[in-house]
Amino acid sequence: MSPLFLLPLFILAADWKDAPIEQRHPEAIELFQCDFGETVDLNYDLWPDQWTRRTGPGYPRYIDVEINEDETAGNGRSLLVDLDGGAATIYSPPIAVRDIFSYVLEGRLKTEGLHYDKAYISLTFFNDKQQPVETYYSEKFRESGGWVKIRIGPIAPQNTGLDLAVIGLHVVPEAGVDEDLTGKVWFDDIWFARLPKMTLATLDGGSVYLDDQDIEVTCNVSGILEQNPTVIFELVDVGRQSLARQESRLDGKVVARKTEKISELFGKRAYQDENWDVGYAGDINWKPPIEENGFYEIRATMLGSSGLMHRRIMTLAVVSRDKVPERGEFGWSLPNGEEPLDFQRMFDLLTTAGVNWVKFPVWYNDNDTDRANNLARFAERLHKHNISMVAVIDKPPADIRNLFGEQETMLVANVFAEPLLWRPYVEPILTRLSLTVHYWQLGADDDVSFVGYTNLLEKLQQIRQELRTSGQDIMLGIPWRWMAQTPEGQKPPYDFLAYSILPPTGALDGLIPMTKDELGAYLDKSKGKTTRFATIYPLPRSRYTTEERARDLVEKMLAAKIHEADAAFIPKPFDQEYGLMNEDGSPAELLLPWRTTARLISGTKYQGSIQLPNRSRNYVFSREGRTVMVVWNSRETEETLYLGDDVKIVDLWGRELIPKQDGKKQVVPVGPIPQFLIGLNDSVATMRLAFQFDPAQLESDFGRTQRIDATIKNTFPAAISGTARLVAPDVWNVNPGILRFKLTRGGELKSPYKILLRADADSGMQPVRIDFNITTDQEYEFSVYREIQVGSGMMQVESSSVLDKETGDLIVEATIYNLSEELMSFDCLLYASGRRQMRQRIMNFGLGRTTIVYRIPDGKQLQGSTLLLRLREIGGTRVFNHRVEVKD
Repeated sequence: MSPLFLLPLFILAADWKDAPIEQRHPEAIELFQCDFGETVDLNYDLWPDQWTRRTGPGYPRYIDVEINEDETAGNGRSLLVDLDGGAATIYSPPIAVRDIFSYVLEGRLKTEGLHYDKAYISLTFFNDKQQPVETYYSEKFRESGGWVKIRIGPIAPQNTGLDLAVIGLHVVPEAGVDEDLTGKVWFDDIWFARLPKMTLATLDGGSVYLDDQDIEVTCNVSGILEQNPTVIFELVDVGRQSLARQESRLDGKVVARKTEKISELFGKRAYQDENWDVGYAGDINWKPPIEENGFYEIRATMLGSSGLMHRRIMTLAVVSRDKVPERGEFGWSLPNGEEPLDFQRMFDLLTTAGVNWVKFPVWYNDNDTDRANNLARFAERLHKHNISMVAVIDKPPADIRNLFGEQETMLVANVFAEPLLWRPYVEPILTRLSLTVHYWQLGADDDVSFVGYTNLLEKLQQIRQELRTSGQDIMLGIPWRWMAQTPEGQKPPYDFLAYSILPPTGALDGLIPMTKDELGAYLDKSKGKTTRFATIYPLPRSRYTTEERARDLVEKMLAAKIHEADAAFIPKPFDQEYGLMNEDGSPAELLLPWRTTARLISGTKYQGSIQLPNRSRNYVFSREGRTVMVVWNSRETEETLYLGDDVKIVDLWGRELIPKQDGKKQVVPVGPIPQFLIGLNDSVATMRLAFQFDPAQLESDFGRTQRIDATIKNTFPAAISGTARLVAPDVWNVNPGILRFKLTRGGELKSPYKILLRADADSGMQPVRIDFNITTDQEYEFSVYREIQVGSGMMQVESSSVLDKETGDLIVEATIYNLSEELMSFDCLLYASGRRQMRQRIMNFGLGRTTIVYRIPDGKQLQGSTLLLRLREIGGTRVFNHRVEVKD
């Protein structure tokens, strides 16, 4: 086997990062070290002894790679890669390893002049058949800003029977789009060491559990030099609060020594330390006392006589056993198929997570009957559980890829250019799956190669005709960019477009996820043109907090629902940066916010927003008589109102809480993180939404009776009778104070309130409350909150007051906003109890704002009082009243 075949099979993540990057792990035992000094170049050819170089397409020999004298390097020498187009990869000699240990790899690198390439290191493990089974990567650098230290691990290999490891040093073009013709990369101080191996997993291999399932975790330890260390288990919730703890002693057993045979790889003898395989092993189980739904971490810490030896963290999610709605809008794209799970575990996860849509690649090798059978069973099971599958026909499988010319990019628009090439291989898949799979997408979500395609509609019509010969009822779609013009025709040859924000290259590098407002605007713009599948990228994990990411994700899901996306997909659910799950298949922090939102609003109808007493933002959805509200506020507050008789609060992590009661009203704490209110009385909620004032405005004409009409609609399932009392500011005279009504089912009443504003009534938006008392099958008391505009709305005033401690004056500052183009002139009169009025004048005030300041002597006497600021139009009848609250 040649080094050319050292290709990545797995990209796995480690979770033990206690040692700072500047330090080396105290428990580590060095297995290999190379600083490119004179001892690794005994023949003075400027090439490190026993190291090899990858050759072949894309890896030209003419790129200079050699040991370089470097005063900035740790030992005065480093390995220099001098670019001239193409890529370069250098491999270490094989190093003897064993699966009872975990491992850490460190190195230093420096880059200069890179524009397209990135530099990084890798670690590949081989089994005893010299087959690569696991590969791990470091962070990748284009601009390092000088020497940087990089690390892989500690990592606990998942495979057994490991024999060797090989270190790779890489300088490779990112995404294969372009390559650097100039640029330099230096590598130095490559260090590889072993650590005790510690794994943490559930006994049944699961990670997302229903709330009535038992959970037991096991901690397996091997490769330790101390026989009986202490293992501490800890249960931690999403808020990093410790919930439970258990401390036990490990009963370690001696692990049998491996044979002394020295392994070889590529004809090179492996480096082997004399004590490389000595160690003890053992395991401990724990049943974490999880009492409610939520996202949890299980932490296992191993302590020895010298202190911390190792630590492992695993994540779990516990959810309610809910029935998934038969129809919904939210799904996942699975570009890697069932990976990182198997078909059974992926199916279990999808059904437990509440997924309604799944995009899945279906193009397999022609002779792979096992995959064909597994895929067909998988599609049938999804169909029976009301999960709609979108079959993605993406890159051709490996056994026929050479027929299509391209090897690296393999864009779907080029793959489907010639029916004679693709039809014989796609036809059997369509024939087998089209009975249960109705949606078929040409290309993965990140392949937008059809955008800008010449004669696109004609090409899609041809593809559609070819596909229809094998699958009669298929719905055909393609990936599309939101920013690109939607292809239109009299009868488009596609049934849906899978919209995304990816650039023409389809690359995720530097992706800035779309905001909720942008998503809503694009959905509104494309409405009615076609069936629309939207992609929702969460905020990147590396740059935002869990709370910020959770709120943003929920807001985008709400936008997709409110603006009527036909389906909304998480494009990379198993992704460290943009996913809901970790890359090893365990849940990440955003899984439950996604599930909770999807579970509660899928298949619902958006009803609108209810004005709440403290103006918290909210959206109301209903499905089959069940009403749910999502609510949040930029500040911590409480909303007190009657919502129903069986109301519960559900937070984003699925935890339920019964709110406190104030009589028949619920007291709901609200803050920046959205939460859901379930069990709302549907009739009360819709009656609140239906109530209207016409007009919802009064003129700033004080002393004259004005009329506004109230529209009341019966949204209860039977006839009602009741009263509606308008509670307005004290300086309003309202007649009648109480409206009395009787309404049949679905009936509507329009009745007037007559309102007289006293001379000191405030202008601007004024809150009012309508108290309802309804009698039907039972009595209901609830309030509706509205605002009525007093005045034209062309002016606004903001004010503040502060006591000047040096002079004793009360300083009142008022900022006046003119929201119209009209020039206005006002006398500004300030009234304080027991004081003479104070006057200022504003002349020819146009669009914009201006500020006036009053100084009132002996201001301490006015603390706790209310002042009246009256703006009286000069030469006109308009008056604007504003109250200034003086704090104590």
